[in-house]
Amino acid sequence: MNARRLYPLFYLYPALLIYLALFIFPTLFSFVYSFTDWNAYRDTIRFTGLDNFVKITKNADLMLSIGNTVLFAFVTSIGKNVLGLLLAVALCSRIGFKRLFRTVFFLPTVLSFIVVGVLFTALLHPDGFLNQFLGFIGLGGLRQEWLVDRSIVMYTVSFVDVWKGTGFHMIIFMAGLLAIPRDYGEAAQIDGANPFQEFFRIKLPLMMQAVSVNVVLSLIAGFKVFEQVFVLTNGGPGYASSVLNSIAFQMFGDGRWGLGTAMNLILFLLITAISFLMLAYFKRKEVDI
Repeated sequence: MNARRLYPLFYLYPALLIYLALFIFPTLFSFVYSFTDWNAYRDTIRFTGLDNFVKITKNADLMLSIGNTVLFAFVTSIGKNVLGLLLAVALCSRIGFKRLFRTVFFLPTVLSFIVVGVLFTALLHPDGFLNQFLGFIGLGGLRQEWLVDRSIVMYTVSFVDVWKGTGFHMIIFMAGLLAIPRDYGEAAQIDGANPFQEFFRIKLPLMMQAVSVNVVLSLIAGFKVFEQVFVLTNGGPGYASSVLNSIAFQMFGDGRWGLGTAMNLILFLLITAISFLMLAYFKRKEVDI
């Protein structure tokens, strides 16, 4: 192999080695440790097979965290993509102050979730602004303990995440819409298509790549949820808003590292399976421009 072919490899190998050392090898080791009793209270590590996963299935709180993670992922994915698409369509139409609106809707995306969490903790407090506002406008019956009521706490956390992340998905949808040549829309209008027919039969199929990217990214982010729950509720009340990452964090903090890596393995398998299914589904729906 001559020097010209070797030259690019000198730039590739350092990054590849760092990637292997910091991601691939730890991931492989975590797979192995998830089948052991690795913890802070033993000097030796024993292979225990599927014992960690059996413990998870028999523990109601751990199973609840899996259910909460799936619920959060799908609720936030639907909310971010529906609202992001509606905002993208509106901001790509002929309205005034489009740049201002784009900035306003995108701004929450760049905020730290620590800031967002502190803000919404104050807003959603039982005596906070939201409940006071509902009482002021005569809708006191809608007042809730938004972060304390076990039946709605996950939906409250999901709403905060949708508020923060919609702007990011809006930008991707806008890129997909703006990439569609105007000729398609003009031809549809000449043929008598109304705006709804033009969007659902022309624009939406042509921007399916943007849809697939947004759906997969939002689902992955939803399954990896941690800081949203940690800042707003810390998994409470009880385990009502616990998720896979918050339980894994607790397991590692308690020194139960084998069980924590088993929770992470479940999360990895969920993300991988859902991502491949979604990518395969949307791949069939894509249309070349």
